Amino acid sequence: MSKGNEIIQYKNRIIKDLLHNEDESLSRDLVSAIDSDFLGAEDDLIYRNVFPYSRIPDTQTEARSYITMTVDMPRVSTKNYFFKDMVITIHVIVHEEKMKMPANYSANRADYIGSIINKMFNGNKNYGNVALEYVSDVEEILLNKFFVRSIRFRCNELNTVRC
Repeated sequence: MSKGNEIIQYKNRIIKDLLHNEDESLSRDLVSAIDSDFLGAEDDLIYRNVFPYSRIPDTQTEARSYITMTVDMPRVSTKNYFFKDMVITIHVIVHEEKMKMPANYSANRADYIGSIINKMFNGNKNYGNVALEYVSDVEEILLNKFFVRSIRFRCNELNTVRC
């Protein structure tokens, strides 16, 4: 990856992996859980339900499900400067009115979407030097109307060698 563009490239790749995953059934299940009206028009979810940044939904808008993300570089190796840590956090945000899934699902919407994201990213070898490491999966409540599941992954990325 070119120096300085890693965060942008990671976010673009995450959106691609979410909406157009190599395992098409995962993307189809994800899009269906977010808003089934967008099956076949997945890219229309970008900046409507899927955001390449952290976003807090407006409580006055229609009840929806959202995916937001952060990509951080919290540490560059101080020993040899060859590696830097990359941390991906994907937030699943679901309005309380959308939490209940149809009867044939055994999970609420936030947990179900989170489980799909875990299948897509846990152990994914398309990021960094080694497979993505599943670091945490935390549930929270936001603004008393939204349920949030924050899923965090970590990997190492090559740093540009200094001359």
